[in-house]
Parts: sequence; C-alpha cells; structure tokens
Amino acid sequence: MLWRLTIVLGVVSILVGTGEANQPPIFTQGMDYLQIPEDTAVGSSVYTLSATDADSDPLTYGVTGQVSMRLFSVNPSTGVVILQTPLDREQTDEYQITVTVSDGTNPQVQQTPTIFITDANDNSPVFQGIPYQVDVNENDMQQTSIFRVTATDADQGIGGTVSYYLEAGDETKFEVDRPTGVVSLKEELDYETSSVYQLRIRAQDGGGSLDGSTVFQSSTTVLIVNVVDEDDQPPLFLGQPFSTQVNEDTPVGTTIITINARDGDYGINNPIVYSTEGDDGTFSIDSTTGAISLAKSLDRESKRDEGGVYSFDVQARENSNDSRTTNTSVSITVVDVNDQIPTFYNGTGNSPQNYFTATIPEGTSAGIPLGGLDMRVEDNDEGENGRFTLTLDAEGSQYFEVVPSTVYGQAAVNIRVRNSRLLDYEMLQSVQFKVIAREDVAAEHFSSNATVLVTLEDTNDNSPVFNQSKYDLSVAENSPDGTSVGTIMATDLDSGEFGEITYSLQGSGSDKFAVNNLTGLITVAKGDELDRETIPFYFLTLLAEDGGGRASNVQLQITLLDVNDEAPTFQRSSTFKVYIQEDAATFDEPLQVLAVDRDEGTNADIKYSIVGGNDLGNFTIDEDSGVINLTQPLDYEALGGQDEFHLVVQAMDEGQPPLNSTTTVIVVVEDMNDNEPVFLENMVNTTVSEAATADTLVVKLNATDADSGFNGRIDYRIASGSKDKFYITNDGEIKVSPGGRLPLDRDLYGDSYTLLVSATDRGNPDQKTGTATVFITIEDINNQRPVFNPLEKTDTLPEYPNTTYPSKLADMPAVDSDVDSNLEYTITSIEAQDENGQAVTVDANLFNITNKGEVWVNGELDREFAEDYVLRLEVNDTAAPWPGVQTATATLTIILQDVNDNAPEFSSDEIEQNIQEQLPIGQLLATITANDPDKGPNGEVMFSLAGTTLLAIDSSTGQIKVNSTIDREDGQWLNFTVTAKDGGNPPRTTDKSYNWRVSDTNDNDPKFEQASYSGEVSENATVGTAVLTVTATDSDFGSFGTVRYSLVPVDSNFTIDDVSGVVSVEGKLDREMEEQVTLTVTATDNPGGNENNRREKSVEVTITLLDVNDEAPTFSQNLYTEYIQEDVDAGTSIITLTAVDRDSRGPNSDVEYAIVAGNADGVFTINGDSGAMRTVKPPGLAPGQDFNLTVLASDKGTPIMSSTTIVRVKILDTNDNAPIFVYPTANASITVLENEPVGTFVVRVRATDEDEAQNGNVTYYFDPSDEYNGDRANFTLDPISGNLTTKVMLDREEKAQYTLYLQARDAGFPPLTGATVIRVQVGDVPDTDPVFKPQLDPVTGEVVPQTLTVGENLAPGTVVGSVLNAVDADEAATIFYFIVGGDPSGYFDLNKETGEIKTTRTFDREAQASYTLVVKASNNASYSVTANNRRRKRDIAYDPADPTLQEVIIEIGDQNDEAPKFTKREYSAGITTQFQFGDAVTVVTAIDPDAGNNSVVTYSITSQLYQDRDGDGNLMSTPTDATGTFNIEPGTGQIVTGKVFSSDEKGYYTLQVSARDVGGRSDNASVAIYLLREDQRVKIVFQRTPDEVRAFKDEFAALLSNITGAIINVDDIQFHTTDDQQTDELRTDMFIHGVDKSTGLIMDKERLIELIDANYEFLVRLLREFNVVEYQVAVRPTEDVTYNNLIITIAALAAILLLSVALIATVCVCWTSRLKRELRASQAMLYSTKDVIPDLTEKDALQVPGTNQFAIDGSNPMWGKEVYVNEIAEESDSDDSLDDNEVDVKSPQAPSAPPRDDYGDDQEITVNLYNDEYDNYTKFPPGYANGNFILDAALKEHEDSKKNGPHRNFRDLNLETTEI
Repeated sequence: MLWRLTIVLGVVSILVGTGEANQPPIFTQGMDYLQIPEDTAVGSSVYTLSATDADSDPLTYGVTGQVSMRLFSVNPSTGVVILQTPLDREQTDEYQITVTVSDGTNPQVQQTPTIFITDANDNSPVFQGIPYQVDVNENDMQQTSIFRVTATDADQGIGGTVSYYLEAGDETKFEVDRPTGVVSLKEELDYETSSVYQLRIRAQDGGGSLDGSTVFQSSTTVLIVNVVDEDDQPPLFLGQPFSTQVNEDTPVGTTIITINARDGDYGINNPIVYSTEGDDGTFSIDSTTGAISLAKSLDRESKRDEGGVYSFDVQARENSNDSRTTNTSVSITVVDVNDQIPTFYNGTGNSPQNYFTATIPEGTSAGIPLGGLDMRVEDNDEGENGRFTLTLDAEGSQYFEVVPSTVYGQAAVNIRVRNSRLLDYEMLQSVQFKVIAREDVAAEHFSSNATVLVTLEDTNDNSPVFNQSKYDLSVAENSPDGTSVGTIMATDLDSGEFGEITYSLQGSGSDKFAVNNLTGLITVAKGDELDRETIPFYFLTLLAEDGGGRASNVQLQITLLDVNDEAPTFQRSSTFKVYIQEDAATFDEPLQVLAVDRDEGTNADIKYSIVGGNDLGNFTIDEDSGVINLTQPLDYEALGGQDEFHLVVQAMDEGQPPLNSTTTVIVVVEDMNDNEPVFLENMVNTTVSEAATADTLVVKLNATDADSGFNGRIDYRIASGSKDKFYITNDGEIKVSPGGRLPLDRDLYGDSYTLLVSATDRGNPDQKTGTATVFITIEDINNQRPVFNPLEKTDTLPEYPNTTYPSKLADMPAVDSDVDSNLEYTITSIEAQDENGQAVTVDANLFNITNKGEVWVNGELDREFAEDYVLRLEVNDTAAPWPGVQTATATLTIILQDVNDNAPEFSSDEIEQNIQEQLPIGQLLATITANDPDKGPNGEVMFSLAGTTLLAIDSSTGQIKVNSTIDREDGQWLNFTVTAKDGGNPPRTTDKSYNWRVSDTNDNDPKFEQASYSGEVSENATVGTAVLTVTATDSDFGSFGTVRYSLVPVDSNFTIDDVSGVVSVEGKLDREMEEQVTLTVTATDNPGGNENNRREKSVEVTITLLDVNDEAPTFSQNLYTEYIQEDVDAGTSIITLTAVDRDSRGPNSDVEYAIVAGNADGVFTINGDSGAMRTVKPPGLAPGQDFNLTVLASDKGTPIMSSTTIVRVKILDTNDNAPIFVYPTANASITVLENEPVGTFVVRVRATDEDEAQNGNVTYYFDPSDEYNGDRANFTLDPISGNLTTKVMLDREEKAQYTLYLQARDAGFPPLTGATVIRVQVGDVPDTDPVFKPQLDPVTGEVVPQTLTVGENLAPGTVVGSVLNAVDADEAATIFYFIVGGDPSGYFDLNKETGEIKTTRTFDREAQASYTLVVKASNNASYSVTANNRRRKRDIAYDPADPTLQEVIIEIGDQNDEAPKFTKREYSAGITTQFQFGDAVTVVTAIDPDAGNNSVVTYSITSQLYQDRDGDGNLMSTPTDATGTFNIEPGTGQIVTGKVFSSDEKGYYTLQVSARDVGGRSDNASVAIYLLREDQRVKIVFQRTPDEVRAFKDEFAALLSNITGAIINVDDIQFHTTDDQQTDELRTDMFIHGVDKSTGLIMDKERLIELIDANYEFLVRLLREFNVVEYQVAVRPTEDVTYNNLIITIAALAAILLLSVALIATVCVCWTSRLKRELRASQAMLYSTKDVIPDLTEKDALQVPGTNQFAIDGSNPMWGKEVYVNEIAEESDSDDSLDDNEVDVKSPQAPSAPPRDDYGDDQEITVNLYNDEYDNYTKFPPGYANGNFILDAALKEHEDSKKNGPHRNFRDLNLETTEI
C-alpha cells in the first residue's frame, strides 16, 4: 500500500515540475466594465474580481499600474476591490485599470476593465460675471426688469438645472424670475427712504443623490441696487433727535448745539434757513448755521418740575421756489452743579431740623424702626450731585442702623434696631447719637448731621438667675425640724417689682423641707421622716419667681448624712451548714459569711470574728472579708466521733457606739477513703498451652487494702491485655475464657499476653485502685498451613539481551507460623504471550524456583518474542502431621520492558522531485516514511532535515514543505539530507540524501532606477519639449527581461517614448489650472508575449509648471457697502479688501492696494499690503450721506496687472442718550395694604430719553443684575406703560418691605439704560392668629408637648405653671388663652390673659397620673368652643398642624401614700432533693402603686417554719424553726435555697414574707414549700412554645386547682423531649405537682391524674383552649410492677434463656463467639445507677464488680456503648478484653453482617444484684429498696432489644415522670 502512494506522489511531482498539466486562471465574464458613483466613500467595496482555475489552485488577486494602484486596492484572497482615492466626475469621468489574478504556478493573468464614473449632485451653482450692481430711477414703474443674474452648475441632468430665489432684501419692492434670474420691481422706489438696496439671490440646482441622500446644492450672491434721486422732498434734519446737556453755570453766549439739516433730495441740496418756535428767550439760533447759543443765565432748580429740561422747536426752510419746511424738537437738559447741601427735616415740614427724639422698650427686636421718629433728608442737586450716604456715628451704630444707606435727592429716614441684645435697660437707659448725611460721589463732599436721643423703657426681660446650675446640700438624717440646710438666693437684674424674688420648693420629698420665700433659707420640716437608709438623697427643684411672673428653677440635691443607727445584718439570718472532707486543706467552695450594714462610711465598715464554737482553734476568719479557713487539715478519726463544729460568728460595725449581730455556721466533717489496695506481687509470669480449654486456671492473684469496712473490700478486674481470652474471678483467679474450639490459638491471636489487673476498693466517694502485671506465654502445636505473602505478584523487568544466565528474577517466600515447619517449592505451569496478546510456547526449563522461594531465569528474555510470562507456584509443609494437606499456591507475573535495540529504517521507495521556483511557503512537496520495531518511545521515529533552509520537514509526519521562497536564479539544485531518529535512550538514527531540480518562471518585475522622478517646464512650453527620461531594468532573461514604457492613464498634455522612456510636452499648459502634474509611468516586461505572463512596475513622475505673469488681481465683488456711526473715532476699521492673483507666489501674485477716487477729504486710508481700510478722522457727514471710494489692486509682475472695485460707506446715527427716571424719585417709598388681590396697582414709573425715534423709545424692566433678589418675584412691571402691580397677595407678617431695582432701556443700538430704586411698604391689616412656637426634642427633632408638674394631695388653687407664650405677627395684638380639650370635668383653671394654670381640686396620682390639656391661643377675648350637646362643650382634639393649639401635659407628682400589695396572699412551690444551695424556688411579687423611689419594694423573710411528719406520714403538731433554710433576693422577691435537702425530709416549709417600700409601708404573704420526689410530678405536653406556656401558667394552674380541689404548683417549663431524646421546639413540657389542701401532703401522680380524668368536660376545655397534646381523652393510672408480676416475668425470661441456649448448642458451637462481647458485657457492673435512681447522690451510686473494661460508669454495652469516662478506659484503647474477631464479625452492629431476626432470642443476660451485700441499701428511695427496680430495668431492656437490637440507653426508660 505504501509503495503505491509513493508512485502516485512521484507522478504528481513530475507533472507539477514540467508545468504541462497546470492551466492558468481565467477571469469570468463581466470583468471588463464597471460603473461607480463619484460620491463613493473611500474604503468602500466597489467591485469583486472573479476568476476560475481548472486546477482548483488557490488564486491571488491584485491590481497593477500607478493609476490603478492609486485608485484601488484588492484583497488578494477574496478579490474585493476597495476605493482608495476620492472620485470627481467633473475632472475625470472614465478610467482604465489593470487587474491581475495568479494561481501561484503560472504567470499572472491581467485584464484592463473600463471604470465609468457616474454623476452625483456634488457641485453648487456658480454665478457668472459677479459682482452685480445696477442703477434704478426712483420713479421707475413696477414690473420694470432691472437686471438678470446667471449661474451654471457642472453637474449633469436635473442636478445641473438652476433656479433663482430672492433670499434677502426688500421682497415688497423686488422679485426674481425663478427660471431666468430676471430681477423686476414690484413697486416704485423712494430715494429718500433708501438710496441703495442689497438683494441676496440664491441659485439652487434641481437636486440629486449624494452619499445616499437626496440633496439640493445652492449658492448666493448680492445684487446692489442704487436708487437715483429726484427733487421731491422737504428738508431733512440730520442727527435727530436734537438734545444736549449744558452746565447750569455756563456763560451767556456759549454755543450749545448746532442743528444740521439738508435738502431731502440728496442730489439737489438747496440752502436751508433756521428759526426757533416756543422758546422763552433763554436760547437763540443762527439762521444760516443753525447754531443755538445761550441768551441768558441758567438755573436748574427753577426747572425741577421739568427735570431741568428746556424744550422748543426749530424750523428748517428750503430756500427754493417751493420753500418746503420741516420742524424738529430740541431738548436741552441743564446739568446740575453741586450747590446744595443734604438737609434734615421733620416729617412734611419745610424747616430744617437737627434734633430728634424717640422712645422704645428695651430688648426691641432687631429690624424694628424707632417709633415716633419722623425724619426726612433732602439734597436738591441732581444725579450724582444729589447722591449722599446716611450713616450713624460710632455710638449709634452699636445699637441701630439707618435705612436707606444711599439716597438720591430725598428720602424718609428710618432708624432700626440693629442689636437688641445691647438695648438692655439694666445696662443703658438712653443713648444719643448723630445721623450723618455725606455726599460720597460729588467732589465737594458736602455733609450735615442731626442728633437723635433714644430713651429706653424698662420691661420684665430678666428671669431670676441662680449663680450655680446645681446645688448640693447635706444634713444629718436625725436632724430635728427647723435645722438649717442652707441658703440659696437668685438675682434679678430688673427693677421695681420685676426684681423682687420669692422662693418655693417642688419635687418628690419637698414636704420634708421648707424654704423661706423671701430669704431662700432651706430648713428641715419633717425630721422624723428622714432616714438615710431609706432615701439617701432628695432631688428637689427650687423655684425663684419675680414680681412679673418670670421664673427660674435650679436642681437641688440634699444628701442625708449617715448616723450609726443600723446594726450589721447577716445575709443568712439563721444557722447554715457546710461539709468538708477530712484531710482537705480548704473548703471546696470558699466559706464566707457576709453581713451588710445599711449605714455608710465607717458606720458601715464591718469586722468579723469567731466568738464561739472554736475551742480547738481549728478555724480562723478574715476580719474584713468574713472568709472562714482551716488552720490545718482535719482528721476524721482524730475527732473521736465529733464530726460537727458550731461556730458563732459576730459582725460588728465601727460606728460610735459600735453595733453587732451574730450567726451560727455548722461545719460537718466527712470521712475519706485514703488507702489503696496492694497486690502481694506486682509482676507475675506464667504459661499456658494454646490447646487449653475454657475455665482452665492460669494463675491466682492476691491483694489487700488497709482500709476497713466498705472502703476495704476489693473487686478484681482485668483492665487491659486479655483480648477477651482470660477473665478474673472475684477471688483473683485468672482463667481461660470460653472462646470456641481453640480460644488460645497461638497462630491466630499471638504467643503471649500482658494483662494489667486492677484491684479496686469500694471506697466512698473515691475508689482506690492498685494494679499488677501478669505475663502469659502460649505454648505452640504444629497446625497451620504455609502462606505465600503475597499470593499474587507482578514484576516489571527490562528485557535482557546481554545478561549472563541463570539470573535471579524475584523472591516468592512463604511463611508458616508453626515452629517445626519444613517448606518445599515447585513451579506448576508457565504461560507466555507477545505484545499483541498471542500465546507463544516457551521452554519448560526457562525458569526454576529454590527452596527459599527464589525464582531464577535460565535463558534470554526477548520482549519482541514474548512480552508477558505467568508462573504458577506451590509450597508444601512436609513436616505437618497430615502431609500434602498443609499447602499453598501463588502466582508470579513477569512483564518485560522494551530496550532500544533497533534503529529506524527508511522505506525502499525513492522520491525524486523537479519543483518550480516561487512556490508558496507551506506548499507540501513530499512525505518521508521510516519504521522502528521497538516499542513505545524506542519505536517512535522523529525526522529532521539538513543541507538547506529553503525546505522544512515535519518531525512527526515526515512531510517536506516549502520553508522559504525558492528562486531559480539562486541555484537550480536543492541537495539535502533527512535523518530518522527514534526516542530511545540513547537514541538510534538513520540518514538518507536527496537531490531535487528547480525550474525557472517569469518571477522578476521591471525595476526603475529611481523610486520617483521629477522635472520642470515653463507653462508656455511648446509641444515636443522634452521634460525628463525614466529608465527601468528586468533581471529576467530574453523577452522576460525586455521593458516597454507607457503613461497610465493617458495624459493629453504629456507623452512618453515606449522604448527610450523620454517624457515630453503634448498639449497646451496652464500653471494656474494645474501647478503640478503627477503622472504614472508603467514598465512592462515580456513584450509580444502572453499577456497573462507579463510583469510590470510603475513609478510616479512629478512635473512642475513654471509661472508666467498672465493673471491680474481680482476682487470678489465689484461693490462693497459698509456702515459707520456719525461719531466714529479715527482709526476705526472699515473693511479689509482682498484681491486674488492666480499667479504663483512672488512678484506675479504680490498685490498692492490704493484708494484712487472718492477720498478727496482724506477721511479714509488703506493699507497697501493688507487691504485694511480705516478712518483717518471723523467722517464729517450727516447721517444718511455716503462715501463712494474706488480702490485699485495691482500686482508686481512684468507687465503689471491690475483691477478696481467700489467701496460705499454709509453714515449712521448714534444712540448717545440714556433714559432718566423722573417719577417716582429714587428711594421713594410707596405703601400698599396687605391681602389686596393679585394685580393691585402700586405705582406708575416714568422715564424720559432725549434721543428720538427708536433710540428714544423707553421700555421698563426689573434690573437684570438683581435677578437673585426675591422681592421682584412678587410684582409685575409692564414694560410699555411702566405700571407696577402685585403678582401675589402680600402678607405683612411674612414680609413688611420690598426693595425693587428698576431699569429703563431705550431701543437704540447698543441700548442705553437708566436705573432707580423704589421701596414698597406693606400696610398692616389684622389677619393672623396667634401661634405657639413648637418645642423640639433636641435629639429626634420631633415636636414635644409642654410638660408641667403638680403634686398630689395639694389643696385646690395650687399654681401648676404657665402656658408657653404664643406670638402674633400682627402689630400690637392681644393674646388670650383657653382650655379647649382634655379637661371635661374642669379640674384646671386657666387665666386667659396671663396663661397661668391652677388646680380646682385635690389630685390622687394613683387614680390618674397625668392630664393632657389642649390650650387655644386667640385674639378673641370671648372665644368659646362650639357645643355639641346641651350639657357640655365640645372637646377639641390636639392637632399638630394647628399652630394655635398647644398640648400641655400636667403630671401629678407622687407622694408615698400607698403600701405595696402582694399579688397573692398565699404562694406555694415544690422542691426535690436535687436542689442545690442557692437554686431558685419561686418568686413572690408585690406591687406599689406609687411612682419612682416610692414604688421600689424590698422583700424579706420574717419567719421560716418546718412542718415535719412522723414515721406514719402524719404531720407533727408543732413546727420547728427553719431560719436560714431559704433566702430571698431583696430586690426581686426570688426565693432561693439556703441549704441542700436530703430524702429523709418528708414535710414542708412555711415562710412569712414581707414587702416594704422606702416609706416603711408594707404587706405580708405566706409561702408553702413542699418536698417532693421526682415521681410525684406530672408532665403535661402543650402544642405551644415555652414562652407562650409561661404566659398562661398561672391561669392554667388555677384551672387545674379548681378541677382537682388541690393546690397546683408549676415546677418547671421547658422544651418537649421526645422518646428518642430529641428536642421538639414547637412543643412544651410543663411539670406540676399537687398538694392535698386538707392534709398538706403531696398527691401521688396517679391520684392527681384520676382527679383530672374525673372532670371530663373540663379536660376538653384544657385540650381546646390551651392546646394540650393528648392521644386519649382520659389517662389511666400506671400500675407499679408487683412482686407476682416480677416472678412471672423472671419465669418467662428463664424459659426464653433455656430455649436460646438449646438452639445455640444444636445449630453451631462457633456461633457463640458472635455474642461473646454482649454476653460478657452483660455481667459488667451496673454503673449509671444514679441515672436509674435519681434520688441517689454520686457517692451513693450502686457499685457492682465486673470482669472487663465495660465495668466502668456508663459503659455497659447492654445499656449503650458510651464513651469511656475514666483514665483506665481511655488507656485501654485497642487492648480491650473483648476480641473483635469473636464479637464483631457477625454482630448486628457490624455494617456487613446479614440481618438477624432472632438476635434478641440468642442473648443471655446475667445480672448480679448484690442486695445482700450493699451497705447503703437503706438509702434507696421508697419502692426501690427491694432491688426489683434493677431486674425490672433489665427485663424491659431485654424486651426492647428484641425490637430495636441491644445497647439501648437506660435513660430511655423514662422512670422519672409520667406523661399525660
């Protein structure tokens, strides 16, 4: 197969090399013609080249030639042609380009398509013969054609059609014909109206497509129409309006203004005669010149009413036959001279005044003007001469400010309060200052001043002031009435009655003290009620009130100083007992007695001492802390039977005289187990045969304990190491455990055991243990089979081509645990296969095995022959009692690894190549192959190539490809070597050489000698003039190297010789049309050959045309029109002219400008270089006259070329007078009443402007620079009439004055403005209600009510306080106050004028603690609330949105007039023996209705009695004192235990408790506390959470009490616990017990349940209302396990056990091992007895000896596999005494064991009760003493194990409670 492929590749290579089989590509049809729109965007795809190739070679497209490459680029792969240069059809509408296609083998194929450029509407119409200008007589008739404009458009079709439009100008007088451009008159023209018109005419084409949209192109030009004048107009005044200013001190005869008029016909210009009309003789006019001069002296003040303006008419008469006349107005304003001084006046009087007085109350608010001050100031000068400022001197400016601060002419003077804080009558009674008026602009700075005396009136503005924010006083608690506490005084700066102060005390406890209302002396009022221990501090408020009703208060703290009147009190008021073990150095918990002394300081310092019961000095007490310690450890045996110490402890304070109290502490000493058991031998060595049977004695141990009694009795156990093979009896005998046929199999379980044996006494509370170590050696017998290790083995080995044989391969040893074994090895079979899995036959003697298990090879192993070998091995113990039986087998697998021992081999086929040059890189040429018989990397062949870099070989596939361009010109042979190398280490290689031939192609382009060419020729050169020569060469041979030249595209002005390359002139040149010509010269090889096999190259040729001066400068317009003002300054720029010369830069295009006509007066000048025209001096012509200037532009060439244009300059009027406000005067005040409707007229402002026409038209605005003044938003100013009206309804209380800045603006350009200021005063109308200022919370910012306080039990008429003052924005408003809500019964009286509130009755705080009043503020003294019925007025609710309402909360201050009250008279509770010292029992609660300290309740126990029972359970007649048994938390009422309770207490306790407040008022209650057993409780389960149950527990207990007739006590409430000990947080368990009211005995739970069941209807209510969970309606009583039932149960259990033993014996003896662990564990001691018998303490727990590690508290697997709980168990990690192989193999707990339904029936249970030996037998609770409870628990667990498997935790038996 490989040789066939090689032949095919060779044939293909030969065909490719000769080229005979490969055809060139061919362009498809339609590639020779294309249309492209001229607006095609650069970068757009315009064409896609397409060609076909018969050989399916990849094609490459291109474009060649300078023009082609400049215009287009081609994607070589897709043939997409991209436009590179913008197109312009108007310049070139057709191109021929050359495109190419190549298949990479044949020469390029070329084609020359023609590209036609289609038109786009990209040209605007161009006007011809511009600029346009025409003269028209003013009497020409309408419809007269006056001109025709013409425009052309270079576009084609409709886009080149032009229409004309009149775009700007006077459309009422002219029109233009759209198709022709003829301009005609629509009406006659008037020279005097306008002497010239500028018409802007637009030429627009018909539209067309451009860039994808339809667009219309247009251009505009200007037609100047000059009107020719006729004599038909009267004289025309120039420079109107005529107005001017003259200083009032101007001398007589001075020329003021010159009136200038001319003939209305500009072309005629007849002389003018001037005269005046309406003049009073102040002025005269020259009839010829029109000059007006002053005829007599001026006085501006005499013309004040006219604003200082003289107005009269001037007539201009034309001196002609028609004598036409025209009149104009002349306005002359007399400019003021500063000759007036600012002067002060009183009100409207005309006599100057310089002294004024005013009176105001002290503290008048800032901004309030001085009442009664009527002052005005005037300065009759005008403008800035009449402007002056008003200021106050240094004295006055401290307190007041003056407005306005700046005055124009005159103003009313307002002096307002600036700093009300300084206007304090107590500091200042009057102030005198000056008001100064001073001119601030006029140079003279005239000034004057007036004196103002302001007298202050005193007001009650000062409240009494204390000199401290808080006062601390003290007095002894035993002070008698009248004892001085201290004196506190306040000061008041006011005078008279406003400064007189009275004092009063307020606050809780204020009745205990008194204050002198005048002197402020505070004394004791009720000394017998002062008790520091009850109330140590009094926080009072001292109120100081002046004669005007202003009040202040200060916080007063009176501290009661201690007197030693309290003796120390022990926290435990009676004897209490503690326990300590002998030999203990300290108490388990620090023993501390604590006493408290309610005194303080040294009176409360307590010293402790032992004053009795410490005769032997065994105890000491710390005198400071009360901690009692031992002087030395106590020895119980040395006490001689005295195991209690009664210590009398005294607590004495250090007061004078000292006080003391005592208590008794009972210390009980407990005996200790302090001797350990000791073995006679600590280490024992012994042996036993592995064939020993069960119960074989191994060794006997002995241990002794020096302790006596129960502490000296010893129990033995194997702590570790027995591995369940041995057990120990209670006599210390170690025996072999039952364990099947060979329980001590040495080979299975080892040859030795190390046992750790412990001897434990039965001490209490701590057991002592001694240990001994026993070493047991197992004697061996030969009974084990040999074992290969491993049974299967696989070795991977390298093949051995050069190894010496025989050679060892592997070790396959076997082991035999027997001591006397003899092993013999054989190879039973050999299997082999090659790498393909085929079996091969090998010599049977190739391998052998020795008696040591060593496997050897005897010959060469060649992987290429066989790769895998499998050897079957066998071993036999020949020394065994049964030869041939004790054998074992194994398998050895040998896998050979390859070794690199073969080199690669090339295939025998020869590959010859004849290749073309210029093949594409990556072209596949041939594929080399080689093989290597090795495996893996050794057989993987990699290729490499050497000898040339033109080729590259793929190292993996052997493919040879073109790596670099192959050029035949560089050589016609390719010689190289290919190397094949495998992947071995070291690798093996093979080389092979190749020689390939390279064939030639036309692959070289012509090459120009230069990258570009350039030349020059004059623009007037003749045809045939040679410009330059281009030269190109081609490195190919023959015709491929011959070059011909051509121009692309063909240029009409130049040609090239195709052989020599000479470029010469062919047509007429014009540098102005084209300054530089860029040509593309193409050099093409292979002339006359196949067009598709030609190559070409292009070069750019640039020819520069040299200039000749043949163009004149040209202006863009024939006429320019500009406008200037009549008063234009010299140097003003008029216009910059530009003439363009198309000649090249230099003298031929340098332009000079000059004015050659129309500038006879030298008004204008022009810059010769820039063309900028400016004025040299003012024009001197009247408005409306023109200058026509002729400007010449000439170049500097030879000959000189030039052209001219006309500049017409028209004179315009100047707006040079600003409007002046004449009414109202500046800073005038206008008053408008508040609440007037929107649009109310305020004032009409008026201003005049001396200009005329639009320059004199005045409009009115608010000053724009004052846009941020909010005042203007409230008014509207009519811009035409000047009427100022209101925009909103004004409110004086919101704003009393508005300042408006107004502006008058004329219509001139630029407009001029005048400004003024007016002030609008808002007149007051009584329209607002008084309002309360809201009080805010300083933290939240919320509105809070006013709060006042009055004590309870006070007499009617007591002053509570005053309502907060309301304010009224109206002036001089009177405010009245009314209670409108919250007091329907009239408990309070409100003074409507002062706002003072008094009581009308005596209050009881406990009946109602506060009252909320709603107070109304009104201006109406007769205000009343509308009634809603006949008997009572309507109660108004407080509304925060109504500011006339104030919410007043009156709190009733508390007095200690109520005693605490217990919530119950009788309380009851239950406790068990599990209660520890300090455990909570119950809570008693008393409530004191008083408030604050008066409501604080302190609890105490006044007596404690214990009611005991006799042996028959009857209550004894006389209770005993039980003081100290319980304690109570004084602050909470929590009763806690004061001792530990024992099970021999059968009675109950009765406590008397007291609740006392700080005033000594008290209440009493009783508490019964019953002792109960855990089994006397009943558990009730609720479908509710504990918090919900706690909320109704009292109600529920009361209901049960009613049902049962018993006292029901709730003992505990907790989350429900399910049967599997999980917590259910959605249910709740309540534990209760019942007490028989008649006997005082605790009911049995069965009796309580019976009572509940007997009341079925109430039980239903329980279920329904309280969500009690019940499965049955009634619960039957639970019966105790009787003795007869126990006997029956034991008999049944015995029968089951016997049946189980028989079944086990008959089925399989070996199965017993599965149960060994459980069976042996069942003999373990029943630790955790305390879990079964909750009444037993830790030290009383039942202890039973066992035989293994499970004899540990909680670890008996019969009750549950719990974690180890002592150190021995933790150390016995893996060496436990139960064998895992025997126990867990088929245990139900093992995951892999099959299910066993009969597991429970196969278990034997043995329980040692030890009732006859247990010392503490009598301590069992009643019902447990006979020991039946233990057997009962075991039987129940056995029954459970049959259902659930063994090892259930004993706690699940739930013996403690009974559920309902």
